[in-house]
Amino acid sequence: MEKILILLLVALSVAYAAPGPRGIIINLENGELCLNSAQCKSQCCQHTGALDLARCIPLASENSECSVKTLYGIYYKCPCERGLTCDGDKTIVGAITNTNFGVCHDVGRSKQ
Repeated sequence: MEKILILLLVALSVAYAAPGPRGIIINLENGELCLNSAQCKSQCCQHTGALDLARCIPLASENSECSVKTLYGIYYKCPCERGLTCDGDKTIVGAITNTNFGVCHDVGRSKQ
């Protein structure tokens, strides 16, 4: 376990020391492989199946399918862009089973 922790710390230090705005492990562009949403500039690491590779994907736009939240850091559907809300299953069961899909809506526009 210590070896894994040391390897992770070394990898993170290399990523932070990398020149330029793009790192090796964090600040990834859309389309690049990821392990967690925190690595992506868009804050969405998505895969289409349990055995598929995950990639950084843009956040969901209005009237697109979305996920409310994830416990694992990887989505089947990305959360909504800023200012939009995902009308979906907000239960913990939905987050665990990855069935918490909904549709992005603009709350301000729907109240008018």
